[in-house]
Amino acid sequence: MRNKKKYAKERRSHRVNRDNFIVLLTELHEKKKLDSTSLWADLYPTVSKDTRYLAMLGQPGSTPLDLFKFYLEDLKSTMHDDKKMIKDVLRSASFEVEPDTSYEKFHSIISNHEKTKGIDKGNIKLHFLNLLEKAEAREKEAQRAEERKIKRKETAFKHMLKDANPPITTKDEWSQIVVRFETDPAFVAFSDEHSKSRLFKDFVASLEPESNSEDYEKHKKKRHKKDKKHKYRSKRSPSYNMTGSSDDDRKKKHKKADIESDEETKKKEKKLKKKSKKKKKEKSGNESDSELEKKKKATKPAGSGVEEKSEESVNESEDDLSETELEKRRNKLLEELSRH
Repeated sequence: MRNKKKYAKERRSHRVNRDNFIVLLTELHEKKKLDSTSLWADLYPTVSKDTRYLAMLGQPGSTPLDLFKFYLEDLKSTMHDDKKMIKDVLRSASFEVEPDTSYEKFHSIISNHEKTKGIDKGNIKLHFLNLLEKAEAREKEAQRAEERKIKRKETAFKHMLKDANPPITTKDEWSQIVVRFETDPAFVAFSDEHSKSRLFKDFVASLEPESNSEDYEKHKKKRHKKDKKHKYRSKRSPSYNMTGSSDDDRKKKHKKADIESDEETKKKEKKLKKKSKKKKKEKSGNESDSELEKKKKATKPAGSGVEEKSEESVNESEDDLSETELEKRRNKLLEELSRH
């Protein structure tokens, strides 16, 4: 019984210590020394000197750091409701956060209103940072839109110069031919005279010099040298042709090469199969012919051998007669010669 009472008494004292520490955190929050963005490392020098913090050291359960984290989570949980109140205050004050708006100005508007007096300082800071990011994103998008607009104007102006009739030459000057384009919408769209003259100079520089002039000859020689270098490099390394193309073109070419190589291998395999089939058929045909010859020989009658021998003897006798006739003729010729 005594142990139980002692244990219950200790538990009560531990709970009281935790409650007292939470009161300490609330006091710091009211004094604006603690908010939802505070860090334990920044708060520790102030907290560590207080007896309510020292009373918690060594006791079981939640530590002072755990209670600090729980307290911040409670403060952040009101962020959604705080946002609504801040938006209402800004709308009533007709105030909008811009990329160059300072936090001091924003905080002064929010903190002076009756609605937002009890709002956590950290939540005000977080909402300000969120609005500032949105303002910067809007400004960047507006800049990109303006750049796109200027590019469209520039392309229209270049087309106007390109389609000029009579055509613009390298000898023309902007001050002399500007009258020709004053009514054109592409010309009117540009209010900056410096941009117009710059675009005209760029356009004239892109034109080839007139023929039968020294500039044209120099230009022609340079082009010829460049073409030579390009041909030499392309002959030297086949990969050079790929350098001018994009990564997608290279991938497509590699894929085509792989597909072609696969098709070639398939064709070769088909040819080899056809050849092997032909060889098998020829072998089977030769074997059948040899078997037929063997069968014929086996089926020949016994007298056939005698007939073959008699034919051979007749041929031999014919050969002998021809030799005797030759000798007789020789002898006759010799006799006739001796008579003469």
